[in-house]
Amino acid sequence: MKFSDVESSTWNELKPYVDTCLLPVTGLTGDEEPWEATRALEALRDALDCFEIPYKGRVLTYPAFHYIEGEEDMALLAGVVRRLKERFPYVVVISAEAEGLEQLASDEQHADLVFVLSPEQLSTSMPEIKEKIAVSLQTLWTGM
Repeated sequence: MKFSDVESSTWNELKPYVDTCLLPVTGLTGDEEPWEATRALEALRDALDCFEIPYKGRVLTYPAFHYIEGEEDMALLAGVVRRLKERFPYVVVISAEAEGLEQLASDEQHADLVFVLSPEQLSTSMPEIKEKIAVSLQTLWTGM
């Protein structure tokens, strides 16, 4: 489910079932040509499909964090993750190309999981990726 699908009148009803926030990170810097930005957004969409389709009803996708370059932007992203973590039991950061996101899963940053799924990985290793996602989410949700 996407953030725009949630009405204020139905959120309290949905909230007990939607415990996982997906935060997409595009990883653009502003140096991209238009076709490169399009390719990055398409890659992120494909990565998100691995979560949104099989776990519909339990995950809520927030708006993407598109631009990230340097430590200041990483600090801003970490702040967003911390604030989302105050509202959701679980926060999962998903990207197709952004580098250095693994640090968001540290204890101080509060992301529960970070997945960087490149287009190449998605085209060559889809069954393995889906299995890894399933195992990681089940482990997260069951606390084991």
